[in-house]
Amino acid sequence: MKRLKSRKKALSGAVTALILVIASVIIALVVVGFAFGLFGAFGAQPRIQLVNAYISGGTLYIILQNTGNANGAITGIIVNGNFNSISSTVQIPAGSTTTLTLVISSIGISSVTAGQSVSFTLITSNGVDIPGTAIVVSS
Repeated sequence: MKRLKSRKKALSGAVTALILVIASVIIALVVVGFAFGLFGAFGAQPRIQLVNAYISGGTLYIILQNTGNANGAITGIIVNGNFNSISSTVQIPAGSTTTLTLVISSIGISSVTAGQSVSFTLITSNGVDIPGTAIVVSS
């Protein structure tokens, strides 16, 4: 009886193992990329910074800049330990500067004198607190 050679070709064990290792590394890199926000739109975050704050004529002016790559919003302010929600949420588009104006009597400040400083903390929609101090330029 004559023995026939098999004509089937297959990948060697080493090549199969190499393919599995490469696929595992690629999957791991994708998971890490999503977890740490390395892929643009999936990791977009606002980065709101206080530029300046002052009180003039009974109004608190807070100048904010969003240097992040997503829109942000201010939802409240804490003055003298008291939380005050802002009647209409202030939207700050990515890459822009916005001035927030608040009447001081509406946020719990009864009277101020020129040169006085007033500490406050802004609350953002994503839960980040932004501390600041406003100087009274005129009362």
